[in-house]
Amino acid sequence: MNIEEIIDEFRTANYTHFDQFYNETKKTVFFAILSIIKDTSVVDDLMQDTYVKFLENINKYTAKTNINAYLSTMAHNIAINYYNREKRLVHDDEIIDYQQAPDNNDKENKYQYVEVMELLKTLDDISREIVVLHTINDLKFKEIAKIVDKPLGTVLWIYNKAIKELKGKVGANDEK
Repeated sequence: MNIEEIIDEFRTANYTHFDQFYNETKKTVFFAILSIIKDTSVVDDLMQDTYVKFLENINKYTAKTNINAYLSTMAHNIAINYYNREKRLVHDDEIIDYQQAPDNNDKENKYQYVEVMELLKTLDDISREIVVLHTINDLKFKEIAKIVDKPLGTVLWIYNKAIKELKGKVGANDEK
């Protein structure tokens, strides 16, 4: 069953395929929130809030809209609201606490995943969020610009600068 069919079921209060919907979209929602809130125990709660809000407002969702972009925007807004409500600093090093390594138990892939997460935490918050939304969540820059509320040109500039910075760090690590 595809996502649009599942969403149509949700409109009739039939949640039979919610697990499938959740499994296909959870990575997008998780990283949209994690890029703002680094406390994984809070991320889980905000993910739940995102899905509840989505289901409560299911009739506002327009068919054929990119569901990942839609959920990312919703998750982003919920995370920002939480962050503003709490008025506290978040710590970058907590990003590594959630290590959902690749599905297979290949130690090399797991090690590479941890390395990538370590590299990402060296970026500033907005750069990390844009890189995650584009590379991990596979969103288009136009969609990212709406999510982070910045002009498309600024998003592209931040992304390119962040990628160049990451490449420099990878190159520096290779020389050691």
